[in-house]
Amino acid sequence: MEKNVIKIKANNNEINLYCFLGEALSKTQLVEQALSYSITLKMNSKETKEKADECLKQNQGYTLGKAINIAISDNLYNLSLQDELNAFLQQRNWLIHKVIIGNEEDLNAGNIKDELLHKIKNISDKAESIQRALQYDLIDFCSSKGNDMSQTLSLLKLQDQGIRIRK
Repeated sequence: MEKNVIKIKANNNEINLYCFLGEALSKTQLVEQALSYSITLKMNSKETKEKADECLKQNQGYTLGKAINIAISDNLYNLSLQDELNAFLQQRNWLIHKVIIGNEEDLNAGNIKDELLHKIKNISDKAESIQRALQYDLIDFCSSKGNDMSQTLSLLKLQDQGIRIRK
């Protein structure tokens, strides 16, 4: 059967689409990870590390929508961040479930519209912004519990300046 398949090399527009989709998906997963850690720490701040790790494993299995609903029902974030999370969920759901719908003919023809790429890039940028907001929120939370977060805060500020931090 493989012999009858004609492979067509991706054009630059298609390559851009794949890169934009990959970036948006990975940044969305980083938001999901940050949300899982944040929920776990905020809801289990008095638990042992072992118990918190168990909760984290459970929380990491939640869909983004379920995690956001938990965060909202337990008032873990301020209203502004809750609203951002809800709006982002709609964007994320479009990306995961509907990015192809309505664009089939253009995608099949290798004709990727700039509006589609722009919309996907906006989701990437929003995900990065929300991840950062969750990180700062978690630093504030940990500080309020008496933890010294000065080193973590310094590293986060370096990242805000575009400096990549690797250990």
